[in-house]
Amino acid sequence: MFGDMFGRYRRVLMALVVAGGLSGCALSPQNIDLEPVVDMNSPTVGLDGPVTVTVYDERLTPWLGHRGGIYGATNRIGIANNLQDSVAHAVEKALQEQGMVPGSSSAAPQFQVYIDSLSYKVPEGNYVTQVDLKAAIRVTVQAEGHKYQGSYSASESHKVVKAPSDAENTKMINSIVGKVLGRMFDDPGLMRFLARL
Repeated sequence: MFGDMFGRYRRVLMALVVAGGLSGCALSPQNIDLEPVVDMNSPTVGLDGPVTVTVYDERLTPWLGHRGGIYGATNRIGIANNLQDSVAHAVEKALQEQGMVPGSSSAAPQFQVYIDSLSYKVPEGNYVTQVDLKAAIRVTVQAEGHKYQGSYSASESHKVVKAPSDAENTKMINSIVGKVLGRMFDDPGLMRFLARL
């Protein structure tokens, strides 16, 4: 009798361990709050004058990718807040720090940002060992019959010992968006064009 009780106890304990292990690999879908900070390496140029910022979401899908793990096909990762508004706010803040005055006038220089791609990718399989992030944008600035256009991209790879938490994903995705926006502001041709406005 004691042996039967011990056997049942051992089977229940093993079931709990297995269930716990599986749940550790099961990741929920996530929608991150996008609040990027422009990661600029160039010094402040000292611009002046009004500017109107508009952001367009040109991505083929609203999803960035999947978080991976045993249910990789169901745990998509996306953005909770408005992508265009978040990027526009970051761009306006960076322009303001350079000396420009963001507004909504159609007579002001038009600073248009196109988000072509933003992706989050993990290797196939049950275990997440790496996260690859990529972002690509374009910019068109138009003023008084003149136009400047540029294209920028950024990528990051993160080796991980386990699937990133919600907070870690939020940090990484905001980082890659801030980096690609920084590449745009580090473009000397764009800065020279803005300085002539």
